[in-house]
Parts: sequence; structure tokens; C-alpha cells
Amino acid sequence: MRNQGIKSCDAKRRESIPVHVRNQRSTNNGFIPEVALVLYGLILNLLWEFGHSVLYVDHGQRDTAYILWTRFHCSIGDVLILLGSFWWTSLWFRTRSWFLQNCRSATVLFLLSGFAYTVWSEWYNRQIVHSWVYAPAMPTLLGIGLSPLAQWLVIPGLLVLLLQQRGSGRCLERLNDTGP
Repeated sequence: MRNQGIKSCDAKRRESIPVHVRNQRSTNNGFIPEVALVLYGLILNLLWEFGHSVLYVDHGQRDTAYILWTRFHCSIGDVLILLGSFWWTSLWFRTRSWFLQNCRSATVLFLLSGFAYTVWSEWYNRQIVHSWVYAPAMPTLLGIGLSPLAQWLVIPGLLVLLLQQRGSGRCLERLNDTGP
């Protein structure tokens, strides 16, 4: 009889949990930020990967198919890091439209989360598993290549600007202003 005050799970009153989710399609003209992030991110990362390819030892020692595959593979990994950083920032700020709120702290979190992962990844892949080797031309800081570090400041920064323009509809407004 001492458990009379305890209610079963079924007997408990079910309360709704307030979830503050805005209809993002109605606020930004059907713009899905992850799609733009993936497409623009893949293009920019492919350009960067091929651009700094000469800073790796395998560039001059392997066949073209290997170089193409590894740079594409790395670019896909970069896009996954972008998505992870985007979702982490979205979770932290409780909106997938954080880039439209002109909040510097959200942008800083987005940049630093990808940057922190890159620092760890470069260290791990070079020092522990020896996945790649820098060429002598690669500038380094504490054994980590400066080109990959710059990549994770420049590209995400550009992507935030692109997301702001696309999400706010400025690109569409510009197209409408120029007209035929």
C-alpha cells in the first residue's frame, strides 16, 4: 500500500513539450540552407583541394586517377565537416537560419567548430595514421599545414556570406532588378 501515490506511466498526464520551430519555408522562399552549403561547399573545396595539391608529397608521385580520387574524397569529407558544423551551430542557436540573424557568435561557432576538427584531423592523419605527407613547400604551424587551416577559415566564411544572400532573397532581388 505504500506505492499508492505513484502513478503509472499511462496514468500520468501527458503534456506537450513546447517546440519553437518556425516554418522556414515561409520565411525564406523555400530556401534549404543545407543544399546550398553542400553544392557551394563542394565546388569551393574541390577548387581548394586541387589548388593546394602541390603542397602534398603524393601530387608528383602518383597517377592522375589517384590524385583525382583523393582530392574528390577529401572534398566530400570537407562537405561533411561543413554539414556537421552547420548542424552543431543550428542546434546551439535553435534555428537552421542562424546565418540570417546577423549574429556574430553563431558565425564564430560555425567557423571554429570546423577549424577545431580540422586541427585535430590534420594532426591525427599526419602524426598517428600517416594518411598523408606534406611537401616541403607546405608552410606549417606546430606541424599542421597552414593551407588546410586557411581553407577552414576562408571557405566557411564565404559560405556564410552566400547563405546570407541566398536566404534573404538578395540574389533573387538582384536578378529581378536587372531583368530582360
